[in-house]
Amino acid sequence: MTAQFQGAPRSRRRVYLFIAIAAVLVLVACLLIVRFAVGGGGAVAAPTGLSASSDGATAKVAWTGVSGADSYQLVRDDNTVVYAGPDTAFIDTTAGEGKHTYTVTAESDGVVSAPSAPSDATVGQSWGEYTPLVAMLPKVLPQTPDQSGWNDIQCSWQLYAFDAEVGTDTGSGKVWGRARMACSSSSVLLSVAWLDSKEATDAVFSAASAKPGAAAIKWRYGTGYVDEANHVAFLRPDTVDDLWIAIGTDTAKKDDLLALANTLPME
Repeated sequence: MTAQFQGAPRSRRRVYLFIAIAAVLVLVACLLIVRFAVGGGGAVAAPTGLSASSDGATAKVAWTGVSGADSYQLVRDDNTVVYAGPDTAFIDTTAGEGKHTYTVTAESDGVVSAPSAPSDATVGQSWGEYTPLVAMLPKVLPQTPDQSGWNDIQCSWQLYAFDAEVGTDTGSGKVWGRARMACSSSSVLLSVAWLDSKEATDAVFSAASAKPGAAAIKWRYGTGYVDEANHVAFLRPDTVDDLWIAIGTDTAKKDDLLALANTLPME
């Protein structure tokens, strides 16, 4: 066999050499793909001990740390990354009502482990993506949809644009609201919005100041404007750049609206 190979034409020997080199390169590439895609070839071990449990409207998830891991990635329902970082526990406040499945992977030097065994948690009623807004006003807004808040208000999420963002001749055409909620009870009307920037908040309050008869006010926690004709006050807390509050009743005048605003439990 050796003699036959040595006696082969030089061009044929080059072909054999190229085929051998190509085969080696393909093998190396396959090993690298396996290493980086599924965590083989030197990757850290998959996390163990994953445990998910419900705590009312949230899910508590914890797992056992992996030696050599730089960070972890927690995934809900195979498609939503809810946490990425060095901790080995996380409280998921954005899971909607129902059953959810969690898995976690470990990462070291850019190499990702295989996923852990899954763990399930069944979450009760929650505000889901509106939870960050509710958390800004824990003593004002009901913490779950089936509860009441300040002054016995009941709330629901709201899809409604501000005048300053509607795409008309006077609007910006931009979407500035992250989340908005409308609330009411027998004695008070309340609306709150979480805006995406200080610029957005400035624009919304500028539009409020331009309403006919609008009067500037200073309330217990910040500034705002009263629209006495519509019995509503627009409030801006000094401590939060991206929060808008509207409060009113069916008949309240300026002094009554200011007094009502000052009773809001913002601490």
